[in-house]
Amino acid sequence: MYALYSTFPTMLSPSHSFYDSLFHIHVYHIMMYLSKDYFDWHRKQMRRLNECNYKRYKFIVLRCSKNERKCGGVADRLKALPFFIAAAANSNRIFMIRWERPTKLEEFLIPNEINWSMPDWMYEKTNSFNTDTIFMPTGKHFVGGLKKYKSTTVLEGLIQDFYGSSRYYEKLDCEMDKNKEFDHEVEKKLNDMHGWSSYELIFRDLFNTLFLPAPPVAKLIKEKMESTNLIPGEYTTTQYRAFYAIENKKHTRTDLDLISKTKNAINCASRNVPGAPIFFASDSHTAVIYARKYGEAFNRTVVTFDDEKEALHLDKKDQWKSGNVADFYPTFIDLLIMAEAKCMSYGVGGFGRFASILQIDPKCVVRHDSERIKQIAICKWYDKGDDTVAGDGSVKW
Repeated sequence: MYALYSTFPTMLSPSHSFYDSLFHIHVYHIMMYLSKDYFDWHRKQMRRLNECNYKRYKFIVLRCSKNERKCGGVADRLKALPFFIAAAANSNRIFMIRWERPTKLEEFLIPNEINWSMPDWMYEKTNSFNTDTIFMPTGKHFVGGLKKYKSTTVLEGLIQDFYGSSRYYEKLDCEMDKNKEFDHEVEKKLNDMHGWSSYELIFRDLFNTLFLPAPPVAKLIKEKMESTNLIPGEYTTTQYRAFYAIENKKHTRTDLDLISKTKNAINCASRNVPGAPIFFASDSHTAVIYARKYGEAFNRTVVTFDDEKEALHLDKKDQWKSGNVADFYPTFIDLLIMAEAKCMSYGVGGFGRFASILQIDPKCVVRHDSERIKQIAICKWYDKGDDTVAGDGSVKW
């Protein structure tokens, strides 16, 4: 079994040396792909890599290119990270991330413990129009492709199934860990959800190992948290995706509907940790304004960031008029602040759900909105000391 060396850095903390922090580590025996061996190996390869010798190496690239019909939002693009790292470790390939739309990921998140950033010179040399680069759209294709295309320089992918190919991650993990056996009966029962419990266990540490917020994003996060007295681990959070699948038809969402769902989202967040501050995020400016007024009217601590512009979806090109990458900062600010909350109340779309698996306890969640009526929790407001098992129809997920 391989050891996972984890320093449990928070996403909001400054960068630290991996080796200096060995004095403060806690050693875990989980998941081969997060082993110190692979990350040490990756560092050595990246130090040697250059424009003249790159064909001596093999790569796995998580991509969103200009040629993609759809890349999805932050959750769609990044929730398969464990699978990509596992595939890279399994095949002795250098893991990289290549975003071209709306811009490079490095504008928002920068490398932390390993350098996953693709050098500028590699963009044209390793695209899918070259014979030595193969694009694979699913985890299933990738698992087969690792063996089929061993001699191919670059294997690229953009995996967007609902569970981030956790099912195929589980297969790779069992291949690499001789002490772990793949359970086919559990796979039959859970289907694509198989392996998701592993994702919940390791995603926060993996994300923190790979990423730090880019300096402009980190600065804004620090300012916003300090100005609103949000302390990591001491608040709860909720996200209301008001315009899921109707970004170009926002007028169809009435103010009454926005207000009703905003109130329920906040109430459900209060159920998680009664009496704790609540950070509210939404793609609707109307919802954000109401959330603030709701807190003020009833003397409840509801934290909002009243940006005049509504949050932009990364993949809605027609909404982005200015060409200024800072327009997307609120998306990453909301994500990283939600990720430091104790618990989560989320609704439709993948953004809130993605934030929940970045939290310390990804199982501390309530579903305040869903496309399936039976999954929606209808919540009252909970104060400190209230019985959260009261029969209000709310459901833990």
